[in-house]
Amino acid sequence: MKVARLFPLILFAACKPVPLPPAVTVYVKVVDEAKEPVSNAELASQSRLIATTNSDGRAEITVTGREGQAFLVDVRCPQGYRSPDVPLEIRRLENGSGAPPEYVTRCNRLRHRLVVNVKTINAPGGLPIRYLGKPLTKTDALGKARVVLEGDVMERVDLTLDTSDPSLSKLHPQSPVVSLEIPNRDEETNTEVKFTVDKPPPKKAVGRPKITQM
Repeated sequence: MKVARLFPLILFAACKPVPLPPAVTVYVKVVDEAKEPVSNAELASQSRLIATTNSDGRAEITVTGREGQAFLVDVRCPQGYRSPDVPLEIRRLENGSGAPPEYVTRCNRLRHRLVVNVKTINAPGGLPIRYLGKPLTKTDALGKARVVLEGDVMERVDLTLDTSDPSLSKLHPQSPVVSLEIPNRDEETNTEVKFTVDKPPPKKAVGRPKITQM
């Protein structure tokens, strides 16, 4: 693994160099919102690339400078992730013979999966569920269906329970829409849609003719 070094700006007083303590090693680990490692995230200091995370989401950096001195490291997340809004602050701290310190930062994924468990009440099985006008699946004999969606964070998703078939004309509401929003993490949710059914008009009673005795 190629180890990068962070060097502070050294000031000289009366042309006499200020001795610096030996360099120390630190680790930076980049994870996503599910705490899974993010590889190929770039670490940069003063616009200069200094390290890239490996398959474990880790990068090793050698830091030199005065004890306690802070450095700002920009984290550039790979495609499909959002980079942190603020740089990561790393300090040069003597750790003796202990394990090198590890700094953890996060790259949030821009797209997530939303699993929707749909349950209908008072509706027959085989009810089509559509998204953007295209059929995704149908409810089973119990009026249930499982829909798997993927989209950008906060993207609105409208699922339509299609009742356009003439045989479903007595169901109300007609073709209801379930509106959802893609969360900032993979998630599973349940939704229930209740229908009412028009009842047939009551049959008129047929009276018997009266017989008059003479």
